[in-house]
Amino acid sequence: MDAIPVEYRGCELSAVVVHAAGEFVATVLIERPGGVRRAVGPFRPFPTAKAAEQFAIQYGKDELDGRHERRGLYVGAHDDPAVRRSTAFAPRRPS
Repeated sequence: MDAIPVEYRGCELSAVVVHAAGEFVATVLIERPGGVRRAVGPFRPFPTAKAAEQFAIQYGKDELDGRHERRGLYVGAHDDPAVRRSTAFAPRRPS
């Protein structure tokens, strides 16, 4: 099920809901001005498609408001002339 897109803070939020194993799981697509699109999810299962859709859209709004800390590996890179290659490392996450 694809929901009707919602405009929020100049971006377009769209929830994509999938029914699997008797549950509904959603992903939110956040499209920023200029066409840059990012998918967040899938989220935990919900008993109804509407509940999954509402959660995904609200999550997208919260993401645009800066209420969620980005997850994933934070990687920094620098050129290391001593070994003649680039070195990557994972610095500590900001607290």
